[in-house]
Amino acid sequence: MVLLRWPTDWNGPKRLRGLLDVGFALYGLFTIALVAAFIITGLTPHAFAKGFSVLLFIIGSVLAADGVLGLRTGMDRTGKRLRSGRAARVLAGGKLVAGSAAIFLLCVGLAL
Repeated sequence: MVLLRWPTDWNGPKRLRGLLDVGFALYGLFTIALVAAFIITGLTPHAFAKGFSVLLFIIGSVLAADGVLGLRTGMDRTGKRLRSGRAARVLAGGKLVAGSAAIFLLCVGLAL
């Protein structure tokens, strides 16, 4: 786990992979908590939309960071599959576009 490693043990951009996995896990947990709060409490649909748009910041920043790292290194790991070369750069570009779209939707949601 990344949190148990020494900060001086830098092994290149591959070391950040654990942090990206933590970001996806946090997004999943916060989404479940938001849906549960919407069901159990009297959370209004307007507040739910604002909360969900803030959650889009997490997934957008994780996807954008993963896309930038994939474009710089030429490596991409989605799930358990490791890609390199052109296929990795194409997927990294897609992740960067998806992350930018999520951050744009965050701005739209906060403007509600």
